[in-house]
Amino acid sequence: MAPRRLLTRLALAAAATLVVLPLTACEPPASVTFQGRGWGHGRGMSQWGALGYAVDHGWSGTRILDHYYGGTTTRTVTATDQRVYLTASRGRELVVTQSAGRLRVDGYGADVRATRVARLSAGRFRVWRGTGCNGPWTLVGDRSAGEVVVRSSIAQGDDPTRMLQHCTGSGTRYYRGELRAVEALGTVVTVNKVATELMLRSIVPKEVSPYWADLGGGRGAAAVRAQAVAARSYAVSGDTRWGSWATTCDSSQCQVYGGYGTRTASGSTITKVEDPRTTTAVAATANQVRRRADGRVARTEFGSSSGGWTAGGDFPAVRDEGDDYAGNANHAWSVTLGRATIEAAYDRHQGRDLGTFQSFDSYARNGLGELGGRVTRVRARFSGGDVTLTGEQVRSVLGLKSNWFATA
Repeated sequence: MAPRRLLTRLALAAAATLVVLPLTACEPPASVTFQGRGWGHGRGMSQWGALGYAVDHGWSGTRILDHYYGGTTTRTVTATDQRVYLTASRGRELVVTQSAGRLRVDGYGADVRATRVARLSAGRFRVWRGTGCNGPWTLVGDRSAGEVVVRSSIAQGDDPTRMLQHCTGSGTRYYRGELRAVEALGTVVTVNKVATELMLRSIVPKEVSPYWADLGGGRGAAAVRAQAVAARSYAVSGDTRWGSWATTCDSSQCQVYGGYGTRTASGSTITKVEDPRTTTAVAATANQVRRRADGRVARTEFGSSSGGWTAGGDFPAVRDEGDDYAGNANHAWSVTLGRATIEAAYDRHQGRDLGTFQSFDSYARNGLGELGGRVTRVRARFSGGDVTLTGEQVRSVLGLKSNWFATA
């Protein structure tokens, strides 16, 4: 009997072991570490890659553009204007002042120092004149129109005292060109009508650092010139999202644009957005765009860092050796997210409680570069059901730097 009891005990121990091990293996992770490459969507030009090619490889701006925008060539266009939707203005009155006191407002024949424009109802605006951002205000009258234009009656040049100062709660922002109160999106918005070349003086230093032009003994200026052409081409190619009342906007939805500069409500110093180094790049490439073989201006997307390969799409995917520039902290990156963070993010995206996160698996990739390339599809397993998303969706849901990642 002793041997039989011994065998029984061994069998029970083995059974207990079989029960315990699977439970341990299936315990949900406390966190997940993501190893990634690049920052942004990866389509078109890598800004860090452009700098790397300029400084480390000695490439010209044109060669950089040829590399990233395959199938296009550099051509010139006729000078144009842009209508920039100032996205923070939605639903707000337009209040403008000018240090020179030479503002002109639609429907009013005299110069004013400041003006205030409010939408009363569909197709109706009310206009006041004043002495500064805070008034006092004197009624000018009502206008029946779809927009009211505020302009300078004297040439602006590069003199900020002649530029239009858009009054906000935190101070004023200086703009070249005109400011318009426009009836759109069911309310009133402000639009800055400005020459494309003047708009680019603000966009380029917002998209890349002006000091790049000084790097590599000045070789970095080629990357800044490439950025100027890409930004111009992107703007001139057209944007139909806003209808006829705007051609672009001032946020990252379009291209980041900050006007000439800003001044705080209590200060007297203008903090300039424009920089002589980026202005030089804009002037050196004046009216240059990238055109496709059929003559269309190419919509030249760009992003911070490709990670070593661009993503393809409108332009062929290419190996990006320039992106491995010493100053580029996003060429390769790592981030750890707790399980609770992943669960909350996916719950918000799916609109329901998915339960406990278990793992990521069933990866599909584009096969370009390290880690197997960008994620095209991946499954997240939860106790309440599985969720399969594209890599770009996962990037958005979890706030990752790019869709090129793997989990440790």
